[in-house]
Amino acid sequence: MTVKKKSTIKDVAALAEVSIGVVSRVLNPGTGSVSEQTRQRILNAIQTLNYSPQSAARELKSRLNNTIGLVVADIANEFFSEIADLIVRRASEMAMNVILVTTQEDPLLERESLEMLMQKRVQAIIATPTSKNSDMWQSIGDMGITVVFIDRYLEEVKQARVVGFNNQASACEATTYLIEQGHQRIGWISGPLNTSTSAQRLKGFQQGQNDRGIDWDPQYAVVKNFRDPLASQALDELLALPEPPTAIIIGNTSIAPMIVSRIRELKLSIPADLSLIVYHDSHWSRLLNPSVSVIKHPLAELADKALECLSAESSTPCELNSILIKRESVARIK
Repeated sequence: MTVKKKSTIKDVAALAEVSIGVVSRVLNPGTGSVSEQTRQRILNAIQTLNYSPQSAARELKSRLNNTIGLVVADIANEFFSEIADLIVRRASEMAMNVILVTTQEDPLLERESLEMLMQKRVQAIIATPTSKNSDMWQSIGDMGITVVFIDRYLEEVKQARVVGFNNQASACEATTYLIEQGHQRIGWISGPLNTSTSAQRLKGFQQGQNDRGIDWDPQYAVVKNFRDPLASQALDELLALPEPPTAIIIGNTSIAPMIVSRIRELKLSIPADLSLIVYHDSHWSRLLNPSVSVIKHPLAELADKALECLSAESSTPCELNSILIKRESVARIK
């Protein structure tokens, strides 16, 4: 006699066309918001598959080890702190514990943190890696510890699962939008190009100009260290050009507040004197007057996908779509 295979939470998520994390929030009321339409679709899937909600916690706990490492670049950076908060909350919904460490973009500190996590015998590590330590990340994967890179990745670490954003496409879209508003001289400010994220965004910036017949001029792209207190000098360098830019894209979240502060010190008006687009939809970008146009990342989806990767068999990279939110910081010029 053939024994019918029991449905799993993964089956429910697939039928309802949502992530496992969203199903978990429906099964555990009070752990996160879900739209009524989505909730009903999940409940219908549960009924169709004859899935037992009472087994969800046991299933998740047996399928995943209950302790994972979470390695983020800089917890003081709002972008990374939001990601960390989402992953910790999602993991809690799935009966998992998280050991959170930060590298401060320091490869040595990253190595020490990874050694600690291995000593703790974590079964998986979700990380925004520095640009170094490929050998150590490779060794971690060879030991059977699942590695999931989020936001950025290391090309050399082949077995790592990757969940990121469409950085090149979003930078190209932002650049194209500025050109459509009449801007021909556009400045670019970002962090070091040794991270995959910064390199991809700069490539998209170049592509956006080339697609619209504007020759790429490297003097309009300024690169500064993420944590450099003098990073605001990037703005001065751009404004000192013989033909300064009329618009600027800030391709790094941690640098953005310093640049905006410098704009105010110079008594420049946004967008009358300088149009502005910033990566990441932070709280301050919405509260400023005028409000700042941003590239918004789907951070909740990133958290869900990262945790799904812990049990997924496929290592195909997952690229999520960031979108351009047009607000008041871009002027149309002749």
